[in-house]
Amino acid sequence: MIAVLYPVVALGILLLQLLLRRHRSLTLLGVIHPVISLIITLYLIVSPGIWDDSPFFLIDHISLFVMLITSIIFAAAALYAVGYIDGLVRSGDLEKRSLRIFYFGFSFLLAATTMAIFTLNIALFWICAELTTVLSAMLIAILALRATIDASLKYIFICSTSMLFSFIGIIFLFEAVRNKTGVGSLLWTEIVDEAAGLDSGMVFIAFVFFFIGFAAKSGIVPFHTWLPEAHAKAPSAVSAVLSGAILNIGMYGILRMTGIMKETGMFGQVSVLLIIFAMMTMSVACLSMLRQKKLKTLIAFSSIENMGFIMLGIGIGSPVALFWALFHMLSHSCIKAGLFFSAGILHRQYKVPTRTGEDEIGDLFLLQPFAAITLMAGCAALIGMPLFPLFLSKVGILLAATEVSVWIPAIVLLLFACAGVALIRFYLSVMAVRFPVGEGPVPYKAPLSMKFPVILLLIISIMIGTVMIPGEEAFLAAAVADLGFGVQL
Repeated sequence: MIAVLYPVVALGILLLQLLLRRHRSLTLLGVIHPVISLIITLYLIVSPGIWDDSPFFLIDHISLFVMLITSIIFAAAALYAVGYIDGLVRSGDLEKRSLRIFYFGFSFLLAATTMAIFTLNIALFWICAELTTVLSAMLIAILALRATIDASLKYIFICSTSMLFSFIGIIFLFEAVRNKTGVGSLLWTEIVDEAAGLDSGMVFIAFVFFFIGFAAKSGIVPFHTWLPEAHAKAPSAVSAVLSGAILNIGMYGILRMTGIMKETGMFGQVSVLLIIFAMMTMSVACLSMLRQKKLKTLIAFSSIENMGFIMLGIGIGSPVALFWALFHMLSHSCIKAGLFFSAGILHRQYKVPTRTGEDEIGDLFLLQPFAAITLMAGCAALIGMPLFPLFLSKVGILLAATEVSVWIPAIVLLLFACAGVALIRFYLSVMAVRFPVGEGPVPYKAPLSMKFPVILLLIISIMIGTVMIPGEEAFLAAAVADLGFGVQL
């Protein structure tokens, strides 16, 4: 089975990274791993006939879709890291002896994320999700600054503590299956098959516990407090991966559990829970964005907002809403990773926030015209301007929300306005800053490896926002069907 190539390639890359010492070799391996993962994923997507049953892997439309996003973001981040990490080493922000730790952790994080997505066993899914927390924390703290270490420890404490509740939920789910069949099961497919006859009360309790852990992984309020610091303090290549790929692991787990709840007939109760947390998350995030004065912190709160919006689509639960929730997941990942990459270029220019802790951005178009333009495009994309994909998903989910309550889209539109004002105000504020003549910094020449991923992700974003790629609609509809919600679009 071709899916076996995922762990085989990962193991080979990790072993080579332990053996090799040269910076160039470690960098090359860091790029090769996600590129191979992307190739394998694309091959599986276009070859559904080889998705045979496996006792270890769960290969279906939804898992491949999440893996596609993961591979794209990791590949872009690995390429971006070629120039970005080299710049950190040259400036002394990153010690040379930490290079192997960074690239090993980066590849290990991709391997753990891949296993979390494809594992058939829900307990192994939990273990891999926890492993991504530890590895992400290691990468956040790689600069060995007090601020990054504090953010890393906060991330581990909140997420790992919350994930303990998810483990309790898995135990409840196992017991619910055992009470019905006499033999418990931890396999996603078997739990779904038996879901219709399970004790609804016990399964709902299992969902609530499970939700706590994976909501924390996704930055859902009130479990979100780790996210702004972690995403802001991490190196920009890591921030992009955290926002564009790792947050999706939590949503993926919630999606899978929601599919189980659909089969038990308890989705109505789950829907209310998800919508409440989604609205609460969006409210806190959008209002918090209004008072942010640091670029990466602003982008981080935007990630919380978008995770809340994706959860709103899941909570609505109609095939249309779920279709656009998945579409929003892809769009947000590409846009947000590109924004963090642009922020990384600005970090190299203005040396913020790793040393001073404050954003002192000025003469933006004069010093960094590329980052200024891509930052403007990213802000426009996040606001949901036409031509960008978030416009489509926002309209789609808001229209679906009218079936639940007309107040939901009204409130969400108001929150979107707050987020838009925050992004526009920040951009205009940094555009207005001018350094005194002769006192501004020397322009930083960003290498092509840092610019190309931004351009690539921007092109992908515009392409999926303006053109329906052949097979895209059918694939997303099939992913919705995998969750048991039908395909009536």
